[in-house]
Amino acid sequence: MRTIGIAKLLLASVSAVGANAIVRGVNLGGWLVTEPWMTPSLFNATATADEWHLCNVLGKTECLSTLQNHWSTFYTRDDFVAIKAAGLTSVRIPLGYWAVDLLDYEPYVSGQYPYLIQAVQWAGELDLTVFMDIHGAPGSQNGWEETGLVGPVAFSANTSNSDRTLKVLQNLTTEFSKDQYGGVVTNIELLNEPLIGLPQLKVFYTAGYNVVGVANTSGINVTIHDGFYNPHSWAYYDPNNATAAVAADYLTVDTHQFWAFAPYTDLSKAELLQQVCAFGQSIRLQQSASGIPPTLVGEWSLSTGVTANSTTDAGQDQAKRTWFRQLFEAQNAAFTPNGAGQSSIGWYFWAWQTEYDIDAWSYRKGVADGYIPSNISDPSTYVFPVLDTGCIDTTFDYTAPATVTTSATTPSSTASTTANSSWNATPTSKSAADRTHLDRWEPAGWVAIASLAMISLM
Repeated sequence: MRTIGIAKLLLASVSAVGANAIVRGVNLGGWLVTEPWMTPSLFNATATADEWHLCNVLGKTECLSTLQNHWSTFYTRDDFVAIKAAGLTSVRIPLGYWAVDLLDYEPYVSGQYPYLIQAVQWAGELDLTVFMDIHGAPGSQNGWEETGLVGPVAFSANTSNSDRTLKVLQNLTTEFSKDQYGGVVTNIELLNEPLIGLPQLKVFYTAGYNVVGVANTSGINVTIHDGFYNPHSWAYYDPNNATAAVAADYLTVDTHQFWAFAPYTDLSKAELLQQVCAFGQSIRLQQSASGIPPTLVGEWSLSTGVTANSTTDAGQDQAKRTWFRQLFEAQNAAFTPNGAGQSSIGWYFWAWQTEYDIDAWSYRKGVADGYIPSNISDPSTYVFPVLDTGCIDTTFDYTAPATVTTSATTPSSTASTTANSSWNATPTSKSAADRTHLDRWEPAGWVAIASLAMISLM
């Protein structure tokens, strides 16, 4: 029976809007797929730009030893306990295809899978759910370091790349549908952030939907990234029925909302908050009327042009903490359903941590420094009132405390100040030149922008 995972995930959109029904999660980025900006110490000695080239320079033996040490230490059970204590309900775990399907000529190393299984077990013990995504596909689906290989977008160059990805999806679905996991894995995302023409993308999504949807019995949702076409482009989407009047069963949409890239780097605080509010209203429409499938904001952060050039650590910058708190609560309100039956079902912040806990990208640092609520599942820990529109009251007068009191269970601001200051700017993995304009939805013009970008890539 396909019930357990579905019940856990869709409670917010179908039958309730209580604090425990809404997905509020974090990404475990930089762990099983490494990114230089998140864990620079792994890459400094080789000056490489991605995991492919890291392993190519180190050789398989040394690379495996290096990464095994990273996998075993960057996330531990203590992190999962802290995630639970922060009121979060889920974790999103990026995975590269090479964890499952590695060819001899590829320099990557495999060994991530036991850590993935351990993570699912920890999540189950702590009543957290797990969302897995294919962050890196063969050939790279976007050419960015997060896929493991910087360069051309070659995923669609041959059928072997898609066939191998489907094999990975089959493996994950078969494994994590087993009764022993108790439905902890609620989502498997077919492909993260693909820069692929819409017709080609839909062909792959149909194949992936039929692999994940048919293969599992525990209710794992097939999750599709919106491909930067925005959630509205997937209204009434059914991979097996082009003329469907309702979205397919067991399907969720993942959209990523970042404000750290041109042309949005020039927006004022007021303009940013307005954009956040407008996007939130667009995904909180009634699913029955809009046709938009259940939608998760699978990645977002606090990075904007407002603080991109800051050289101060938030722990020592009251004005920055004040802005971060307002921006966080604005996005939390925007990405959270406020009524039953809406398309919006929740979000995943990017990320729980980075090596040096970069201000705008580390959830745990935000909790420690007070610019993220201490318990996100408890609205009494919020500062800003939420209006009937579902957006925060931006006129509410708030100033962050003058000093930060760090608890014994959260990272110290001062401990990472020196390292963090040099990493306050927008991370390189999220600001590649060819990514400009792609990470944003706006009420008008976004589809045209995305379409032009896709044409240039085909």
